[in-house]
Amino acid sequence: MEFDKFVIGFEALELGEYNYNFLVDNAFFNELEYAEIQGGEVIVGAVLKKSERLSQIELNFEGKVAVPCDRCGEDVTLPVSFSESLIVKVGTEDNEDDGLLILGENDIEFDIRHYLYESISLSLPIRRIHSEDEDDEGCDEAILSMLNQDNKNDNDKDDIDPRWAALKNLK
Repeated sequence: MEFDKFVIGFEALELGEYNYNFLVDNAFFNELEYAEIQGGEVIVGAVLKKSERLSQIELNFEGKVAVPCDRCGEDVTLPVSFSESLIVKVGTEDNEDDGLLILGENDIEFDIRHYLYESISLSLPIRRIHSEDEDDEGCDEAILSMLNQDNKNDNDKDDIDPRWAALKNLK
């Protein structure tokens, strides 16, 4: 499969429908500063429907990404599979609506990289941990044992402020 560049030129396109395929891979994520996603491979199929007044882009994301586990800090691989729609309009309005992108009248192309990264990031679950499945390696046992040891040490300490000690007797 041949993949397209992340820049879509709107001015040269005639009215009609156009298909694009984008590969979001490790090189893509490495180019970004401060990317939470460590790597992965997501294939994005895009269908651009251009009309006289606006254009609509239907995006289909399929693949997987690696992010740090919230529990142990090691990379966990998460599936990415969703569809999204983006409306592109040319004008001077200042509108920050979800799913609507307004290009300036002098803009002749659109770099879709940032939008793809944001869409993938927002599709990931809030809590990112290794699953308990047999296929998954699970959390790093050495790190978990160190964390549990620290918790035991914290619980053993009974350095309670004497002002709050009376509250322990309330039940």
